[in-house]
Amino acid sequence: MDRRHVVLVTYGEPPTPAFGEQLVYSWRILLGLTRTVAPIPRPLLPVIALARARGRQKSWTENRYASPLEPITASQARRLEAALAAADEGRPWQVHVAYEFRKPLLGDVLTRIPEHEPVWVVPMYAADSAFTHALSRDTAAAFQAAVARAHAVRVLGALDVELLADLSAAHVLDHAGEGDLWRGEDVALVLAAHGTVINPPKPIDTGLEATEALCAAITVRLEGHFGMVVNGWLNHTRGGKWTDPPIEEALARVADAGFSRVVYFPYGFLADNAESELEGRVALAGHPEIESLHLPCLNDSASFLEALARQILRAA
Repeated sequence: MDRRHVVLVTYGEPPTPAFGEQLVYSWRILLGLTRTVAPIPRPLLPVIALARARGRQKSWTENRYASPLEPITASQARRLEAALAAADEGRPWQVHVAYEFRKPLLGDVLTRIPEHEPVWVVPMYAADSAFTHALSRDTAAAFQAAVARAHAVRVLGALDVELLADLSAAHVLDHAGEGDLWRGEDVALVLAAHGTVINPPKPIDTGLEATEALCAAITVRLEGHFGMVVNGWLNHTRGGKWTDPPIEEALARVADAGFSRVVYFPYGFLADNAESELEGRVALAGHPEIESLHLPCLNDSASFLEALARQILRAA
């Protein structure tokens, strides 16, 4: 019986603030993502990459931060492999980890999978967009054009919005506990996701509509458990007008409304990283008068990985 393969894909940010690793990561993002949607003159690329790498190194070092993304993704792979084997009556599955902007790159991982064994690529992002799933589709298409395989490499889409909202809402309530400390009319829930440019230089799917739909679905499920539910965007500052309100304004609204306790949930990510953890921590630190419970992403939770296994098996 042939093995079936799954490749989990994330951006693959470096685990440490080391400048060399941050520079390579920033350079690859500029070439493989930013420059595909923004007409950046090539001579400016090294300058921007150096500035980004220095900025990330400085921020991570000052905050004594190291990214947990790599061990989380490895744990997701192990637990997903077990979930697939349990649900597929013992059929052999192997789950691999690949990154968009750091080794092992997706194309390299696909090359190592035997040509006669089927493979499904699973981008680990909440919303399908030009910045997420489309990257894996482009890589898979280029790979298939160059390598003859008995089975096509299939790239799965994002999880159904209603399903992901169910998982996220249950995750929030589980981590908020049963008592009144982190639930009720005196507690605000702040939902956070990566922002995007409203009017990109050329027409692309930024994922905004899908992310807003997910936010709305989570809000409907949780608004009865908190005194206020507000969305905040983790925005950059360059490239045009970004999504509104930025996380800083969202937290200001919560403070102005008189809330002194906040549950912060980065719903726009499926695994913790610098944006879900560090940027949220910095934003919350701007309101020392607010006591906060910073929730983890879904990460390797059993319910999330079981849902992912069901999606893969339906595709198979």
